[in-house]
Amino acid sequence: MPRLRVIVDGPRTGQDNMYWDESLLDAFRPDDDPILRVYRWWPPAVSFGYNQKEADFDPEAVAQRGYGIVRRPTGGRAILHADEITYCVVGASPSELFGATLHSTYMKINEGLVAFLRDLGLQPEISSGEAPHEMRGSLCFKSAGQHEIRVQGRKIVGSAQRRKAGVFLQHGSILTGPAHADLVECLIPERRTISKEQLLALTTDLGQLLGKTLTGEDQDALAKKLVDAFARTFGLEPDVMRFGSMGAEG
Repeated sequence: MPRLRVIVDGPRTGQDNMYWDESLLDAFRPDDDPILRVYRWWPPAVSFGYNQKEADFDPEAVAQRGYGIVRRPTGGRAILHADEITYCVVGASPSELFGATLHSTYMKINEGLVAFLRDLGLQPEISSGEAPHEMRGSLCFKSAGQHEIRVQGRKIVGSAQRRKAGVFLQHGSILTGPAHADLVECLIPERRTISKEQLLALTTDLGQLLGKTLTGEDQDALAKKLVDAFARTFGLEPDVMRFGSMGAEG
């Protein structure tokens, strides 16, 4: 029976996290069972899209905050990975499960994300896209592009995808707290087109929606619920390998 191979990982550096995601993609073959990796980042790190410029970021501001900085293997725009759960799905496309296009793959993975949020008692919606001028921005969470997920009209999940030779990698951030807004202070001044307060007004997070500050134990429980939602949505038996606690280090 096909399985969902699950890696529940501990917090890792930005370089390690992107190395492992890209390694999973490189090793994957179209007839392999799909993979779900769930992880966090320590220390927090700025990641920027494959086609973005590292020069958009202020290295002194990043270093002063103790953050890492890393280029993602996927496209999309910059994210500060701090208060969040990160997911990575690697699979085959074209395939019966994920379809043949970028759109069909996004929408199948969105089914799992939406099921997870509904399991928490929330009412998510999928964005139909953003205004053309927003597409030129530097910050992922400034606007909701096509396929991205909002709750109460505010973005909560940002995702990006890479496809090659019949396989794909999609990873994304599920916000659990407000720390992502500190990304604004990590940009060079001419790229700061929005304030932290304005960014927070456009986004929401699980801590805010659930009415509590999420602890490491809460993160562990949410990771399990995320795995359960994906396995149920994909109709696959999860085969879980646990590499460490989801709680933050340091």
